[in-house]
Amino acid sequence: MSDDASHRFGPAPSAVRAASVSASAPASALDDSTREWRVLVDPALPGAVNMARDHALAAALRPGTGTVRFYRWRAATLSLGRNEPFTVGYRELLRDRPEMKVVRRPTGGRAVIHDRELTYAVALPARAFRGPRQAYRRVSEGLVEGLGRLGVPARMATGRALPPDAGPCFREPAAGEVVVGGRKIVGSAQVRIGDALLQHGSLLLVADQEPLLSRVAAGVGRSAGWRARSGGSGAEEGWRGGVHAAAATENFGPVTLAEVLPEVPAWDRLVDAFAGALAATLGGRWGRGEMTAAETRLAAGLEGRYDSREWTWRR
Repeated sequence: MSDDASHRFGPAPSAVRAASVSASAPASALDDSTREWRVLVDPALPGAVNMARDHALAAALRPGTGTVRFYRWRAATLSLGRNEPFTVGYRELLRDRPEMKVVRRPTGGRAVIHDRELTYAVALPARAFRGPRQAYRRVSEGLVEGLGRLGVPARMATGRALPPDAGPCFREPAAGEVVVGGRKIVGSAQVRIGDALLQHGSLLLVADQEPLLSRVAAGVGRSAGWRARSGGSGAEEGWRGGVHAAAATENFGPVTLAEVLPEVPAWDRLVDAFAGALAATLGGRWGRGEMTAAETRLAAGLEGRYDSREWTWRR
């Protein structure tokens, strides 16, 4: 890992330098320390546009490169994991909050309300850092480092992987996710798209996940076969039996940046802290950039998919 990687990152170039490798070279043949990284910073956009852009950045990834994107959401949006059931609780949330939008992600994981947060996306070769598991860990290490630069003592959680029907994302940290005092502050998910990995996630700034979590606590965040699978009689008993009995005793629930700092840093400071930390952790050569014309066209073509009822309500 290069100690001066974060020093090379800055408000500098308008676009990252072209990779010094042939476009035909396989991504797996490239050294992680020589990868060319580009940082994109987007304004607040609709959910379908955000998901289409993340997807496009992974699908169009060039050998020898990686991309980090920071962005926000135009309206409060419920996002669902790729294979997560659209439960009764989620439907009731959208009914009671008609101003809230909904989108289904290309990645796995569980439901999140995106509102006042910093969202990150990382697109990198599928074999970078010896594969998806180690790549996930390296990105999480960068997020921990970024929080440290803001004065937040974060760490990576231990534990187990959680199934798609385990309830909202921020109810319980999965192994490798970022926590402060045992409570989840960053939720992340990953998927392979062609020869690339896409990992994206949410750092909670001010808004919490209470509208989502309160429905789970009331026992309404369950899918159709929930009661039969759980064997429980009461709502909370069934939730524990069907998903994770330890949830009754461990320290669950999210924490926001506003709860652990005197004030939430300005957006530019957040971006600089996490971009610099990821540069230091992932290595390579870094610079600011923009989406290419090809990526922009691909993202525009994908917007219809992420905006469609067929995709959103597929499960």
